[in-house]
Amino acid sequence: METNCFCGQALAATDMDALVATGIDHFGSSHADLGLNETSIRNYLEVDQQIDGPTERLDEIGEIEIKPISTEVRDDILEFFDRRAFADNPGWGMCYCMYHHIGGGPDGEWPKRTWQENRSDLGARIDAGSTTGVVAYVDGVLAGFCNASGRRQYPFKVDGSDDAVGSIVCFVVSPPFRGHGVQKAMLAGAIATLTELGFETAEAYPIKTLADKASAFVGTVRLFEQEGFEVVSEDPLRVRRAL
Repeated sequence: METNCFCGQALAATDMDALVATGIDHFGSSHADLGLNETSIRNYLEVDQQIDGPTERLDEIGEIEIKPISTEVRDDILEFFDRRAFADNPGWGMCYCMYHHIGGGPDGEWPKRTWQENRSDLGARIDAGSTTGVVAYVDGVLAGFCNASGRRQYPFKVDGSDDAVGSIVCFVVSPPFRGHGVQKAMLAGAIATLTELGFETAEAYPIKTLADKASAFVGTVRLFEQEGFEVVSEDPLRVRRAL
């Protein structure tokens, strides 16, 4: 069994437990600044073993079809996160878009959670209707996921009249489909979905300038302004529009 650390170092062992032990030694000596615990390291190594999606961007894609998140697309969503969403970034592969629903820093619950727990909880939340939003399909393949749920569903976003506010917190587009307008199409779909769910206001927490491609997962101010959002707070940065 073999995998590569994000730094390029090859890690090899006879089985997963031995690979985790090797990983603990490596991260402890080479990446101690990250402060990763055993659960985080196991998550990284196990996820890396199952991810097998393509990492190259397509030159052209077919028509983008937007669908609401529902039980009908739950299995496609889980397969998307299992194998393809973070094909080029396995360090994020354990998330299953649960971070916003759990919250917490390095001393909270999040670093203690396994990817299996996050996967199971996302599926349960979709079935219960507590995680909502949209997905994007291209030629029958799930290409993107947008988490747009009631603000009450995000413990670190709660602020005042939460029952009337829907929050758009995350966009995930798999590598082949990036740069083709999938994120923009999902934003339009998320606005429509939040409207249909009865929310009066849509809110989001974007960034002004991309530090790298990965930071685009929250969207940019420019993206939201194109859909009628206005900046209502600079610190923390929030944008908002009526529905």
